[in-house]
Amino acid sequence: MVGCETDRRRHLRVLITNLFVSRNSGTEVVVELLADGLRGAGHQTMVLAPTLGDMADRMRRRGHHVADRIAEIVEKPDIIHGQHLTPCLTALARFPDVPAVFSCHSAFFEIEAPMHHPQIRRWIAVDEACKAKCLSRGVPADRLDLIYNAVDLHRFKPRLPLPSRPARALLLTKNFEHQQAVREACSKSNIALDEVGPATERFSHQLEKDLPEYDIVFATARMALEAAAVGCSVVVCDARGFAGLLDTANMEAWRRMNLGVGLLTRPTTVENLMEAISRFDAGDAAKVCAYFREVADVSHFVQEHLKAYNQAIQAQTNTTADERSLATARWIEEIGVSVAPRRWAHIVKEVHGWQVSPDQTALVELLQSNTKTLESNVASLVELGEQVKAIGPEIAKPILDASASLDRVAQDSQARLHRIDDELSRLSNFVNEIKRLYNGMIPLFIRRMFLRVRRRG
Repeated sequence: MVGCETDRRRHLRVLITNLFVSRNSGTEVVVELLADGLRGAGHQTMVLAPTLGDMADRMRRRGHHVADRIAEIVEKPDIIHGQHLTPCLTALARFPDVPAVFSCHSAFFEIEAPMHHPQIRRWIAVDEACKAKCLSRGVPADRLDLIYNAVDLHRFKPRLPLPSRPARALLLTKNFEHQQAVREACSKSNIALDEVGPATERFSHQLEKDLPEYDIVFATARMALEAAAVGCSVVVCDARGFAGLLDTANMEAWRRMNLGVGLLTRPTTVENLMEAISRFDAGDAAKVCAYFREVADVSHFVQEHLKAYNQAIQAQTNTTADERSLATARWIEEIGVSVAPRRWAHIVKEVHGWQVSPDQTALVELLQSNTKTLESNVASLVELGEQVKAIGPEIAKPILDASASLDRVAQDSQARLHRIDDELSRLSNFVNEIKRLYNGMIPLFIRRMFLRVRRRG
């Protein structure tokens, strides 16, 4: 019997959960990479994700069972690999006697933050920031594994040697606020730029074929890792911030942070981008490529996950069915939609960009305040226009008067220009306040819709 049990564990049936399997985001690529690796090692995989797309179809064509409804998962798994709280909860509730591991891919989003449950016997963090997040939420250190992201080296093959100076660049991004800075930096550096990612509405299903065409890639996290493994020079940045050029001096430390948000300590400005571009070094980028191809191979990644799975399966627990059902009910209390502003409210905001249950009185007061500000600044704008029109004649008149002092003219003109500058500063502050109000009141997904419509127009 022991031999049979050991053999069963060698060939596991793994249920992986994720919010979506649709458009090649970071966690989606992890799902695909892990599922492919597990199947290649002889294990059976099932994927549960409430949002599916082209990526799910591609996985199905390769033999994976991908479903968006738990009823479609008919075979009982040996282990649940939970990513994202809501689909993980669904799997835990459906299979209450199946052990689980929970993988944290973000140190900032509540949808990724660990919650305790008797079925979850081990946790996985993808970088040091996620590890700290897990520990801060009470995850026992002896049940927490640090497994860095990997790259499918069979897909992402090394490119030809880089040129002495970069000619083509690729921006890989899911946010758009830094796009203009990257465009300007590349333009000033005489580098042709292409853009791919959710923020651009342009997607690539064959990034492994696209990357070798570029000398510099602007990206973070998994996209930066894949670009480095191909041999591109990588500038780690996005709209959240700027880290700099990935090189041999920082590659080990930056890998421990998943080339992610924990490194983005400076703003993504044209100046910072151009400084990074100026440090382009083909030889150093080749060494970075060799390093990541050595340490980020998918086979080690899969083995580390299998080790965590088997430890979770073998862990001795004394919990009862009642304790497990109580834990599940507590999860529902936290992440199920209710009037109480619990964790579900943070998750809704993260996933959809919605402001949940705004205070109506405060909202009205804010609108009234900004209406008054608008009226005041419109009046200032009219007054400013009159002042600008008056500058010409008032400056010209003293000049025509031979007795006028040129110094007096200069001083008078300077004073008026200072007043105009003050008015422009007030108007600039007003515009910034309107922008803040717009961002606070209009949900993120609606703002993105506006952006797409404007681009198409």
